[in-house]
Amino acid sequence: MVKEAVGPLLVAFTDSANGQQDVLYPFWALQRDKLWEVAQSDGLPLTSQGRRPKLSALDQANPLAGLPKQDYDRLAEDLELAAWAVSTLLVRFFTPTPAPLLQALGLQELMAGQISTRLRPLPGEPYPHRNAIADVYGGNRVLGITPLADGILTVYSDDKGPYADRRIPETNWIAYTGDGLSGDQNLTGGNRAMAEHQKQQKALRYWHKPYKGHWTFETWAVIVQRRRRWGRGQDGQQRREFVWILAPVPSPMQDTWPPEVVEALRQDDGQLHDDSLDVIPIEVDSASESEQISAREKHKQLAAAAHRTAAGRTCRSRLAQVERYLRSPAAREAVIIRSEGRCENPACMGHPLERTDADESILEVDHVNGLARTGQDTPEVMIALCPNCHALKTRGRNRRTLQKELLVVARLRHRAFAIDD
Repeated sequence: MVKEAVGPLLVAFTDSANGQQDVLYPFWALQRDKLWEVAQSDGLPLTSQGRRPKLSALDQANPLAGLPKQDYDRLAEDLELAAWAVSTLLVRFFTPTPAPLLQALGLQELMAGQISTRLRPLPGEPYPHRNAIADVYGGNRVLGITPLADGILTVYSDDKGPYADRRIPETNWIAYTGDGLSGDQNLTGGNRAMAEHQKQQKALRYWHKPYKGHWTFETWAVIVQRRRRWGRGQDGQQRREFVWILAPVPSPMQDTWPPEVVEALRQDDGQLHDDSLDVIPIEVDSASESEQISAREKHKQLAAAAHRTAAGRTCRSRLAQVERYLRSPAAREAVIIRSEGRCENPACMGHPLERTDADESILEVDHVNGLARTGQDTPEVMIALCPNCHALKTRGRNRRTLQKELLVVARLRHRAFAIDD
């Protein structure tokens, strides 16, 4: 019965060429994982590898098989639970869901076009710690990139954690640091899972914990680009790390994704964009570990690297807003050094020296007239601003006048800082 019922489904909705032959693999895997019962399975002769029964033996015995009675009864009585189970399986193994699949399985009435709303957890669910999440939904209690018990990939971002995860200004997309605490990150473990999701354009869950806050399932997200940058590992040493660009989406169903996310996925070539080539940190590039370098000298090296990078770019990035934030760490770091930790707007009335909970500068580096307008990505047209001045420069009523003033300031400070004492 299983061969006749499932075989055609495997041919229609998977890569199976011989559905009835290939039924054996999922049939026995479910039994091995104790999700499926097969009558008199202990007496069935096995293949030479001993991993499953011979197909001829199953054909001869034609045993009864199915869900354990208590599981079947519970699903039959609780349609919400059944819909949750079906939604989870569809999202994990059939994304996007082929339109005829639900009809072929006789589930269209149960699901009624509400696959995403049946999933659990729901976006917005808060938990005080990782153990509380695992107690309800299973999964690893420590790893940053790991599936829940339902097998759907989940990533965690803690503002007080060891990784420099950030929301990308003007996009609300997320620059998510890859897996690996110290040393150069490799495409293994969680990073390999992320690469596979990027290739398949599958959504994952993004959990976030603000400083002194609770863990919250913030959003579903898809990976629109993979990059590499210099960062500092838990051991305090500089290392190359992956940055996965996550675009929030309303649900794992592709027909709900915003046009800008669909366009970014269309543009994504799946290749690694290596921002670590823009500039090599002084700690790595220095001829001697004891060699000391002044802020002005480091600024000069970073500015030169930014100009080399800008000169080598002959076309605009297809993900321009992401590029604006990530593609020139040399220019951004040069501006931060030049600012000496203070907002560069001479008329700043906010908190020019304020720092974050992680004791990092709260300054935001921005292109005075916008990268899209100037095409320049170099320190003399960029400026470090506190969030208040950044908002005035971007959205204020007098922003055009302020932008002109800030461009003069940026160029003067760049020239002055480049002059040796």
